[in-house]
Amino acid sequence: MPDHPLVIGHAAWAALAAPPPGITFAREEGRLDPAEYTAVVRASGLVRPVDDAARMAAMVASSNLIVTARDEAGRLIGAARSFTDFAYGCYLSDLCVNPAGQGRGIGRGLIAETKRIIGPGCMLLLLSAPDPMSWYPKLGMERVANGFIIRRDG
Repeated sequence: MPDHPLVIGHAAWAALAAPPPGITFAREEGRLDPAEYTAVVRASGLVRPVDDAARMAAMVASSNLIVTARDEAGRLIGAARSFTDFAYGCYLSDLCVNPAGQGRGIGRGLIAETKRIIGPGCMLLLLSAPDPMSWYPKLGMERVANGFIIRRDG
């Protein structure tokens, strides 16, 4: 039995999709500045190839769902970068929040907004780095063990 209750169903997740006060969520695929994205990834500590500008730009350009969190001044403080068919499956590849915005519900809100957008017939999957493995269950996400990987060379 999980330590925290699971959030079950699309409607329950969609209800959590409201941004915290002073934060705006938006879809920005196709228009997010890769340098701005790289800066928030770097600040968050998410391990990505932040010193490879071309690779980061390709990651942003090739994602078909990017939900951002911006503060009142329009500064990017968080993002959820995903690949989805909007019908059956969604892989949330990157979830990052600048440390200055952490602890305000922005990460959970970005996940919930992503789920709201993809709809009730689409599952959301993410693979976690070791450190946040205990964080996702606290949000109400279900842990899964079935999966396989062929690792990238670099």
